[in-house]
Amino acid sequence: MNKRILVALGLVLAIAIGVAAYNKPQSPQQSKLQSNATKQNETSAGTPDKQPQSKGRYSNYSSSTLSAKGFSETILFFHAPWCPECRVYDSVLQGASLPIGTQILKVDYDTSTDLKNRYGVTLQTTFVKVTSKGEKVSMWSAYGKEKSLQAVLENT
Repeated sequence: MNKRILVALGLVLAIAIGVAAYNKPQSPQQSKLQSNATKQNETSAGTPDKQPQSKGRYSNYSSSTLSAKGFSETILFFHAPWCPECRVYDSVLQGASLPIGTQILKVDYDTSTDLKNRYGVTLQTTFVKVTSKGEKVSMWSAYGKEKSLQAVLENT
């Protein structure tokens, strides 16, 4: 009889832990990202005159990717392959799920002198938010900062 009670208590405890883990509150950063993604989904789905939003992506920069339709937010990542900080950001961004309508485009820091001059970039690991026409909105030098998608989205 005691074994049955222990087994039953163990099952109840396991179920309670599972329910608690499932209902665990999100961190403020997770809530903000989810809220932003929900707002973007509502914006793109509800209005017939608005362009539908594309799935978020991280890819190499080109003039065609910059002007691609379906992205309401574009961030340029000035990356140098020899830079350890850049390699960490690159790894993080490759594994991340970007919000709908957001694209991060990797720009070669060593060869894109014209873009560095245009946006005033003087250090690799710089992120620049731009409009679909390539006009600078904001800039964040991420060298030595938190290496996460949330940090990039919040600081650009």
